[in-house]
Amino acid sequence: MKRIIGIICAAILLINIQSCMVKRGANMDFAKGANLPKDAEIVSIRVPGILMKAFLRGEIKELKEDDPVLAMALKKIKKIKLMAVSGNGQTQLYDKFSNYLAKNDFEELMSIYSDGSKISINTRTKGDRIKNVMLGITDEDDHVFVDLKSDLNLNELNELIEHYEQTQSEKDKKTEVVEKS
Repeated sequence: MKRIIGIICAAILLINIQSCMVKRGANMDFAKGANLPKDAEIVSIRVPGILMKAFLRGEIKELKEDDPVLAMALKKIKKIKLMAVSGNGQTQLYDKFSNYLAKNDFEELMSIYSDGSKISINTRTKGDRIKNVMLGITDEDDHVFVDLKSDLNLNELNELIEHYEQTQSEKDKKTEVVEKS
């Protein structure tokens, strides 16, 4: 009986670990079936919430003391998918990403242009909860896409932003005091 239970537990563990493996193909809907050049390198990683929380549990306990708001936000993340595409300057992958966001009711939270790179942060909400956060980072020939499945309350997000604004202003004040001394 113990052997059967051990085999079942090992099989479940292997299935979970396999879902976290690095893959060479696209793992996001908008990139599947895209006509990417043969020389384009694609790396996809999917980390289920169970595995992520198992590895982050110790870090979250440490963060509770130093940064309780960030620890709370990390607890709300359910799953992470990451896809990096390199060497595909001629494709319209970022346009497909934008179309995917529009079709799936994502709202653009902000876009940042820096040193020729574009960073787009998009959210999909249900009621007052943020269910998905999609990040799109594009450069000349490289693209990185991150999909976070979460259950973050908008009020909690506001707390997180206010906390970091307050922390930054305190750091700026300390820097001024040190410089004047």
